[in-house]
Amino acid sequence: MRVGATTSNGRVREHNEDAFWVSEQVFVVCDGMGGHQAGEVASAIAVDVFKNYDYTARQPLEAVLDAIMAAHRAIQAQAGAPHLHGMGTTATLAYIVQDGASYHLFLGHVGDSRAYMLHNGRLTQITSDHSLVGELVRNGSLSKDEAFNHPHRHVVTQALGIGEIEVETFTTKLDSADRILLCTDGLTDVVADQQIQEVLVETDPESAAHKLIDIANTQGGPDNITVILIEIP
Repeated sequence: MRVGATTSNGRVREHNEDAFWVSEQVFVVCDGMGGHQAGEVASAIAVDVFKNYDYTARQPLEAVLDAIMAAHRAIQAQAGAPHLHGMGTTATLAYIVQDGASYHLFLGHVGDSRAYMLHNGRLTQITSDHSLVGELVRNGSLSKDEAFNHPHRHVVTQALGIGEIEVETFTTKLDSADRILLCTDGLTDVVADQQIQEVLVETDPESAAHKLIDIANTQGGPDNITVILIEIP
């Protein structure tokens, strides 16, 4: 698999509360939240759990679910400290398993970071936004275009470390040349899906990841931005 991955503070934030991890089979983006830089603590805790988890000990989808729940509990365990109270993080985790010549995607997701799939040149969002605006889109109260500029689009409805969570899952067989994009909302808040699709179609994963970051920063870079792009052989 060819992989491109990069992150940026953006043009407004002093600190980067995003965290990401890339291995041979596991790829994850996290967008931390919470005051006094607690967000970067939460995202770092989650990534540390994902790095040390044994994904081969269970069936692939069970492993993804268990890893995310383990990260959720690890953040909750440290959130009792006054300066870390209320911290949480999104998590979008892709586990790609090779079976002979075939590749299969097992995805777990909590929050409003996103995963997309590029198949035959067409980009499809394969996660739901766990946010107030995301729910309004799903029930028909808002169009996707209206949601793009909605003032409350950053209000998440669930995050690791906060309350009870319900992990969203997605599985599919992948074809050769398919691409999986994982990204935080620092990208999707300012770069439309059509523009993302055009970049993914025209260049290699490493160049595409950096170009998406550059576009987000050119268009204001109001938040931290993290991008992982995986291409199936």
